[in-house]
Amino acid sequence: MSPLASAFAPRKDHKGMSTPSFAARWWLPLCTGLSALWSWNATDGFLVMAAALTVMVATPLLAFGWYLISLVSNRYPAQYIIPQAERAHKARLARKAAGSPSGQESV
Repeated sequence: MSPLASAFAPRKDHKGMSTPSFAARWWLPLCTGLSALWSWNATDGFLVMAAALTVMVATPLLAFGWYLISLVSNRYPAQYIIPQAERAHKARLARKAAGSPSGQESV
C-alpha cells in the first residue's frame, strides 16, 4: 500500500462506521500546535491572548484543511482501523444475517 493511500484512506471502526483518515487525525495537533507557536510569538507570551488567537486562527485552518483532506480521501477505498475491527464487523454482519436480534445475542 502506498504511503498516500495509508494516510488518506478513510477508516472504518468495528461497527463499520466511517471515521477520519490518519491524515485528518494528525491535522488537528499539527495545525493547533503551529497556530499556538505563531500566536505565542505574536502576543509576546501573553497567555490569554495567545490562547484566544490560537483558537481564532486554528478554527478556519482546521476546517479548510479537513475539506482538502476529504477531497483527497475520496480517491481511496475505506480501510479498517485495525484487523480486529474488520473481523468484529464481519462477525456482527454474520450474526445479523443469521437472524439474531441485535442486543439479544447469546454468550
